[in-house]
Amino acid sequence: MDPDQIDPATEGRVLSPDDGDYLRFEREFAQPPAEVWAALTDPDRNATWGFRTGFEPREGGLVTTYDGGAGEVLAWDEPHALEYAWDGYGGRWQVRIAIAEHGDGAYLTFDHVAPDPASPDIAAGWHWHLDRLALHLAGGTPPVVDSDAHFEELQRLYAHAGG
Repeated sequence: MDPDQIDPATEGRVLSPDDGDYLRFEREFAQPPAEVWAALTDPDRNATWGFRTGFEPREGGLVTTYDGGAGEVLAWDEPHALEYAWDGYGGRWQVRIAIAEHGDGAYLTFDHVAPDPASPDIAAGWHWHLDRLALHLAGGTPPVVDSDAHFEELQRLYAHAGG
């Protein structure tokens, strides 16, 4: 692979339907949907690969973030669909996750609606988190956040790609 390009199989891309722009990632996992769901929604597990986030498991439920922020669960269909929103940096952020069976594993579609979905920092951030999720699901230990040069490389690549 070209060191100045992002792997197309894992690259986030901005989609622009009539209802506004959003950033989309699609990933395949060897684990079944229920295992991917648990890694995403269990605060003790999501804290190992991302930021601790808690969910009241119902539409209208409370979302609590690692930094004391709060949001709302917009959709909860375990283990296939999760949508939630919170006030993030620069405005309202919304995440839509769909998990489908894919052979013996799962296919994840991850959409992020944000004030600037084409931002290289936002794209690099979610890409980095999803890479860490994949490592967690495979039984690995994601590197310590403060020492991960992978994130900086993703920032550079997304900036080079134009967001």
